[in-house]
Amino acid sequence: MSEESMGPPATPTEQAILESPSTADANLAAFYADRKLMWRNVRWINFGHFGTAISMTIVEPLMNLRLKAIGVSDSSVGLLTSANLWAVSFLVMYFSWKSDHCTSPLGRRTPFVLISLPFITTALICFPHFREKWILIGLMVVYYFFNDMKASTYPLLSIDCVSKEVLARVSGLVTVVISLAAFLSSRLGAKMADVNQPRVFLIAAIVMMTATLVALWRIKEPPIYHPATESFNILAPIKVACQDRRILVLMVAVALLNAFYMIFNTWVWFYAKTKLGLTIGETGAAMSYGLLLRMAVSYPAGWLIDRFGSYIALSIEWVLMLGLVVSSIYVTNANGLILLTVIFSLLMPLQVAGDTILWKTMDKADTGSYTSTVSLIRNFCTGTVIAISGYIIKWTGSYVAAFWFGFTLSSIALIVFFVYRHIMRTGGKPTAAGLQGLAEAELIHSSNVRVEPPTLASGPGSGPAPASHGLNPRQASAAG
Repeated sequence: MSEESMGPPATPTEQAILESPSTADANLAAFYADRKLMWRNVRWINFGHFGTAISMTIVEPLMNLRLKAIGVSDSSVGLLTSANLWAVSFLVMYFSWKSDHCTSPLGRRTPFVLISLPFITTALICFPHFREKWILIGLMVVYYFFNDMKASTYPLLSIDCVSKEVLARVSGLVTVVISLAAFLSSRLGAKMADVNQPRVFLIAAIVMMTATLVALWRIKEPPIYHPATESFNILAPIKVACQDRRILVLMVAVALLNAFYMIFNTWVWFYAKTKLGLTIGETGAAMSYGLLLRMAVSYPAGWLIDRFGSYIALSIEWVLMLGLVVSSIYVTNANGLILLTVIFSLLMPLQVAGDTILWKTMDKADTGSYTSTVSLIRNFCTGTVIAISGYIIKWTGSYVAAFWFGFTLSSIALIVFFVYRHIMRTGGKPTAAGLQGLAEAELIHSSNVRVEPPTLASGPGSGPAPASHGLNPRQASAAG
């Protein structure tokens, strides 16, 4: 048959569809086998995180403090934070699901980050130039919405681009970079904020946008071609993530574990200003020592989780949380705040232990569905917890009471984690519906995952496919 009689050549997309699943899996395995590419991606992902952290560490507390300065109460600030968390509970599912199934030549996550950047930058630059309450709240809504879009997609790159056996260590490196950025932001940005807040917002917006754009330009996303087979609905990612119903226990534990971290992180600047009488500059300087320590211990914490398991790390974290809430009762000055932030910085890198249990049992093709379902539960719970903590502060006049409330919920989380491990070790069987859903997901995955031809040669070697489907007791034990 002549070349003309065969018709026009296939487009890259059509050719990708014609590729066999085994070819797609082989090229995906080759991507993860290329360690040089993986660590280059990690470097640039961290560069983007650095730019974001050095900006947001200082501007987000300044936004809340500015609201309080114009007469907005603690409970109202808490409700605003909670409203964002309730909204992002659902937004993260939409953005993560859409990015999972995005087939743009730019990649799966990149287009959503690019859309969000102009709006975040504009909101930050404009914020310090207004004093009207409703204008400030409007700018915060814009900032929250598009920052939620960015936060629902960009962090997934550090899961997408690395193999499963080093997830906790890569997460530790991310925490190191974020801690270094937060240290610089707390030392320099807080001092600048006492003198010229508009300049802080302007510099933060420019640094965040520039660092993110450069990072996206250099990152190479994995060759996962996973087009949607149906339109989005709120249950779609939940169905994917909950094919084995036992994982719901794990998701509840992850959500509750976040309570203490979010309560302390939300109210510590108010605690320093109201109870300790510190300025923004003094608070930033005191907190920076803990951030520097976090940078030093984050990678060893990731190694501890990978080497000895998440449950050992979670137990250590609980002891540190107890030490922090007890110490917060007796703190009266900047030196005491340094102690609190040092303890907080020791427990923070261990926070990822709960998420690591989930990451090691999920299919990378549906990363967004798993993480967004966890985020739905976590953010909705956290939003409710922050709102309740704001009223606890209003009723008791004590930020320490709110810290104890968060500690109690995170202690319950530790119990739930061990309940989950017990369920998996005793071999509790998933429901028939769960098994049927798992089989259907396997069939759909094997039919739809494709690699676009331009990326077929991206990896020089081959290796075992990193994706694993479903859950079983042995996987759960390995994850823990």
